[in-house]
Amino acid sequence: MFCPQCGNTNDNTAKFCSGCGSVLPQVVQNASTLHTEFDSPGNPEEFYRAIVGPKNQDYYLRHFSRFDRDGNAGASWNWPAFFVTFYWFLYRKMWLNALIYFLLPYLVMIPMGVAAAMSGKSAGTFIGIGYFLYAAGILLLPPMYANALYYKHCKKKISETRSSTHDLQRQLGELSGKGGTSNVVLIAVLVFALIAMLGIFAAIAIPAYQDYTTRARMAQAAVVGTNAAESVANYYYQHQQTPVSLAQAGFAAPLPPFIKEIGVDSQNSVVTITMATAPIEGKTLLLVPSFDANNKIIWKCMSQEIKDRYLPRQCRGGPEN
Repeated sequence: MFCPQCGNTNDNTAKFCSGCGSVLPQVVQNASTLHTEFDSPGNPEEFYRAIVGPKNQDYYLRHFSRFDRDGNAGASWNWPAFFVTFYWFLYRKMWLNALIYFLLPYLVMIPMGVAAAMSGKSAGTFIGIGYFLYAAGILLLPPMYANALYYKHCKKKISETRSSTHDLQRQLGELSGKGGTSNVVLIAVLVFALIAMLGIFAAIAIPAYQDYTTRARMAQAAVVGTNAAESVANYYYQHQQTPVSLAQAGFAAPLPPFIKEIGVDSQNSVVTITMATAPIEGKTLLLVPSFDANNKIIWKCMSQEIKDRYLPRQCRGGPEN
């Protein structure tokens, strides 16, 4: 008896492979009975067991038995084929079906998109209905006929194997090797699922982190601007005029790297802080002066370019989020 996993030759009565320890296909001991039984189209259960493998074997044997009894493979629902259709095809080693399912959106949607672009609005309704029918079909038809497709796939493999050799044990061994499930694909599915989860996490975390760092930089920029504004106010109190520059006002503090420049308008005394990093690069924060009842300068923090969600609370009231 040949092991379907490693190809090692074992005794006919062995239940486990002496080479790799895998479970061996169990067969009836009478060889003549075996050939008569397996050659009969009405009793292919042992071949089905070999090609399907141990995973969900009873489920598929039940459907295969009904298909044999009815004489045709009809509709029946398969939940794994509904949720992960492409990977289910790969998992069951239905390579051609997986390739067709993968290419089908391109073969259908691209011509429909070209037709929509060429026809304009006149055929928009019909193309929209076509898109809807395609989406419904690609979602519902594969799981409805997955068991039937798998049945035909198994029947084809069984026919090819029985045509290539007349040795029953070799037939069962080859079917076990060709059939069953693909562990490599299962690992690939888990890897892709992990990548997708990491992608979703990154899509949420990266923008949130960017917003957090931008708000922190704006808060520091407002502090630097306030210090500059105090220098301007002190200069005005002493000279009754606005300084030409912040250097003239006595402000010479080093700027953090996220601030491109800071200056004062000699005409209206507005202090302008220009940011240097995305997503607010080149945008400005303003400190606008006004006088209170005691002729004291009051500074209002604001921005006409930066969104409120990035600004300190006392500076909000500018562009909508």
